[in-house]
Amino acid sequence: MSEAEVALRLAEFILSLPGSGAMASVAVDGARIKVGDLLVFDTGRFMAGTGWEQIKKPQVGRNAWTGTYRRGDKTIRVHSRPGEGNVVATIDSRRIVAQCTKGPLARKPGRDEHSLLTTALGEALLFDSGGDDIVVAAVPDTPVFRMLAETWRRRPLVRRAGIRIALVARDGAVSGLAL
Repeated sequence: MSEAEVALRLAEFILSLPGSGAMASVAVDGARIKVGDLLVFDTGRFMAGTGWEQIKKPQVGRNAWTGTYRRGDKTIRVHSRPGEGNVVATIDSRRIVAQCTKGPLARKPGRDEHSLLTTALGEALLFDSGGDDIVVAAVPDTPVFRMLAETWRRRPLVRRAGIRIALVARDGAVSGLAL
């Protein structure tokens, strides 16, 4: 599951919750969308497939995967600005800032999930967040990520930092956010 898919599904989930704001901002890194000439994730196709209509195309000279999408009274702004979290949204007037990461949906040899979740937690730790902000590290919902999340959520420093580890499923379900 790509980082962009994790971020967009998390944004959709947050916007579906009671008390959510009307807009979510989703930062997508171009290196995660296209590698050379190979398109890894088609943002426009994904958004159309999940019922989002593009209402604002990217400005001339901007990355093709950026733009603004609307479904009902909710909006997702996809951009490529670094440094502000992959997903920024509000719920009950509290800002949610999430660092998302990709991950294999099928078990592979090695410790990819360990490294990916470690990196997401580290990046989330460095957000310029306020006292009421909800800081999240979001990963695909797989058995390996689920086991790591359940274990690491109990670690004293993760608990003290207050970073939530969210698991994002392909069907749009999200667990571990506990708002």
